[in-house]
Amino acid sequence: MTRIFSILTTGSMCSLLLLGACTDDGTADGDTDTNGDGDATGDGDGDTVTISEDISEDTTWTADKTYMLAPDTLVFVNGATLTIEPGTLIRGGAGSALVIEKDARIVAEGTADAPIVFTSFDAENPAAGDWGGLVLLGEATVNLEGGVGMAEGFPIPPTYGGTNPAHDCGSLRYVRVEYAGFAISEGNELNGITFYACGTQTKASYVQSHMGLDDGIEMFGGSFDLDHIVVTGAADDSLDMDQGFSGTAQHVFIHQADSTGDNCFEISNQSSDFDATPKTAPTLCNVTCIGSGAGGGKSKGITIKEGTHGSWYASIFTNTTNEATNLADEATFLEADGGNIDIANNIFFGILSAEPHVSGADSLDSAGWAAWVQDPARANLDTDPGLGSIAWGSPNIVPSGDVSGDGSGCGGTSYIGAVDPSGDDWTAAAWINY
Repeated sequence: MTRIFSILTTGSMCSLLLLGACTDDGTADGDTDTNGDGDATGDGDGDTVTISEDISEDTTWTADKTYMLAPDTLVFVNGATLTIEPGTLIRGGAGSALVIEKDARIVAEGTADAPIVFTSFDAENPAAGDWGGLVLLGEATVNLEGGVGMAEGFPIPPTYGGTNPAHDCGSLRYVRVEYAGFAISEGNELNGITFYACGTQTKASYVQSHMGLDDGIEMFGGSFDLDHIVVTGAADDSLDMDQGFSGTAQHVFIHQADSTGDNCFEISNQSSDFDATPKTAPTLCNVTCIGSGAGGGKSKGITIKEGTHGSWYASIFTNTTNEATNLADEATFLEADGGNIDIANNIFFGILSAEPHVSGADSLDSAGWAAWVQDPARANLDTDPGLGSIAWGSPNIVPSGDVSGDGSGCGGTSYIGAVDPSGDDWTAAAWINY
């Protein structure tokens, strides 16, 4: 059954149409295929296929068409695999989202020259929150009571979680999701990409979340690895991990906009039970995080809270408006003190706050936390990595300074940061939108 909900929206007439397709100029286009079976007829610029119903059989979206998620429509993939060809463009109508259910998969594997792009219905003036985003639901473990949760940001929330640690939500490769985060109600936005209880068979490589109105990418429980991830302009947290998520993310570039953005990383365990297991326990390596700078309000590097675990290695944090690390509470201090949190072989440079490391724990003040982070045994540095440019919209994160360091926490690099100073700059590739 198609999930449709009504919300007052503003924008082009095209964005107010529930059915039918739109051309890039916002006018109605009669060449429409409303069920996604590819039988539309074309104009010279390719067909527009409006998706207004749930997908319940194996389906392929092809690069010779543009796909429009109908406004005010949550399109669910149920009991099927949605395959998306390299170079395919998907536009989200206002209030729309694509949801991959627990019994379904998405296979969206683009290439560097032909990425798969999920973007706004508005081709000329896109903005954060123009549409909902991409949601993947799985049956891996979460640390909620009963082992099952209800997904955020939905009028009728679908469920996630289970007992299959290997659950396969699908694969994303050379995929860009931009201008997502539609607010269903005040403070109730969808993220750019949300992974709910996705398991170890899930794959995510060369993925960007750009200009989302809430978090860039969020994981609720589950465990899988990610690599070559870009999050730019997230209005809230860039990467948010909680409810028992574990997995490794390596080669990550985060760039906060000049005046928006909260944490580069917000790592939580579980808000109603700090002792819930399995503990959230990600490992992050070879990250470059550029904060909002002087114009930011909430910009921070890492916030760890609710008794979480976690490790950060061989990463660069710079230009955050506020602290680079925040130890939020006593429960998290006890985990750090017990060896379940590691922050080592990183560079913290150009942090604008007078206190670059802040603690909210009862047993350890900010000075004590700073001493913990700066313990020589952890080999964290405050030297200039010599990034080419930290300007919003035109970054160059190839370091010119000495960034030699131990990245063995995620599989053995000899440098700190997202980019190998002696190798190719993967963050300068054309599939990324700055």
